[in-house]
Amino acid sequence: MYIRSQRRRPRSSPIRILFLLMLISAGIYVYAMIKQEQIENPFVPTPLPPTPTRSAFSYADEATELYLQGNLAGAIAAYERAIALEPDDVLLYIPQARLLALEGRPIEAVRRANRAVEIAPENARAWAVLGMAYDWNGNVPEAIDACKRAIELDPTYAEAYAYLAEAYADAVRWAEATDAGQTALQLDEGSVDAHRNYGYVLEKQGNYWEAVEEYERALEIHPNLAYIHIAAGRNYQVLGNLSAAESSFQRAIEIDPHNVEAYYRLGRAYYETGEYERAETYLKQATEEDTEFAPAFGYLAFTYWSRRNYEAAIESLEHAIKVACVEARRQAETFYVTVENLNDESAGPSPGAVMRGDFAPTPEGDRDELQATLAPTNEDEEAWADARGAATLDAQTGNYTVELEGLPGLGPGLAYTGWFEGVNTLSGDPLSTGPLDLQADGSLEAEFEAGWVEGPRIEYFYTLGLAYFYMAECEKSYPLFEAALQIYPEEPNALEGIRLCQEAEEAE
Repeated sequence: MYIRSQRRRPRSSPIRILFLLMLISAGIYVYAMIKQEQIENPFVPTPLPPTPTRSAFSYADEATELYLQGNLAGAIAAYERAIALEPDDVLLYIPQARLLALEGRPIEAVRRANRAVEIAPENARAWAVLGMAYDWNGNVPEAIDACKRAIELDPTYAEAYAYLAEAYADAVRWAEATDAGQTALQLDEGSVDAHRNYGYVLEKQGNYWEAVEEYERALEIHPNLAYIHIAAGRNYQVLGNLSAAESSFQRAIEIDPHNVEAYYRLGRAYYETGEYERAETYLKQATEEDTEFAPAFGYLAFTYWSRRNYEAAIESLEHAIKVACVEARRQAETFYVTVENLNDESAGPSPGAVMRGDFAPTPEGDRDELQATLAPTNEDEEAWADARGAATLDAQTGNYTVELEGLPGLGPGLAYTGWFEGVNTLSGDPLSTGPLDLQADGSLEAEFEAGWVEGPRIEYFYTLGLAYFYMAECEKSYPLFEAALQIYPEEPNALEGIRLCQEAEEAE
């Protein structure tokens, strides 16, 4: 007989049941309090402490380190981040403006230096760097005035004299340049800019040996500045020390692998020693670094020409002429209108403009789209009260427009004529619209073209003309030879090119 065993179920203790009910009630209470945000949720992890934000000082310190390494572009960017955090710290704008000029960005340098002067109008360093920026931007009289203001504020600031020396040299005021440069060195023998700028003064005067010595002294103080290595190499090349020149340019490339001038200078050095293939390598690198650097395209074309690769020479020379003209048009400063005697055959404008306006970049066009708003120069004259106008220039294409209204009528033999300041024809005369054909109501809307303007080297024109001659395309050669003759009416290569083309045509 099988008897099934039975197990007794344990009974729940009343105390255990009461404890469980108390836990459940406590849980419900805590949940309700969390939902009502009366207490913090104990199950949410504790947040980590916030990551500290970098200070403007930290970025400025980084900029200094990058500068000492020769990385000017990186230093400029670090200063930009510092300025974003401290937009009113003049001590950030001053070094950045200097580096922008050295990096070949003078327009930005002027803008930053002007901001420094706005923030601290009694700061000598701000005025000095404004003088440097003006000079590197081609505004030499303004540069001299700014440097003099810096010296008034602090007669012991060496860099103010150094920048003044450079500006005086660019103004061909040799005695003053030499005096300012020597003063800078007397005030601070350890200043890189004092040595470099005095070297520049000596170089401009043709004293290449002493210029090299000053550049080398600057490099002893700061060995990682590519632009000073380039300056030293430039002078070594003039002195015929090609080995030292090549070494200087190579060192500049090591410091700054994207330095277009270093590649250009090295390529040119090899070209002048007849090493055309090596020259081509570096000149091509220069054109890749900057597609608007006309000298590199010009010498690259010369290397092709020397090896009779006329097709490649034509392509490079056409580009060199184009970008040189674009850069020249970008220098347009002012558009003005004069009254001219149609019987006067002189090339220049008559004195006394009746309307004038300064060119400025349009918001969309950067440096390539310039616009000037024209207004009467003598608004007191009642006849000019309603005169208004505008001029626009596309630096890339050379196309420009002129719009005028409200001009009073002129007598017989007289005509209004528009002129540019800052842009000249190939012959060096101011670029002009010629006589303007106004409507009866004194208005005008007209389009013009500024084609080849003063800027490209004369060699580009006659070499391109000769290349077309050797390609049996004299119809393209003649305008190029004529352009060269506008620059120099007795240019022998252009005259010979015309003769060769004429002989070729007669032989057909």
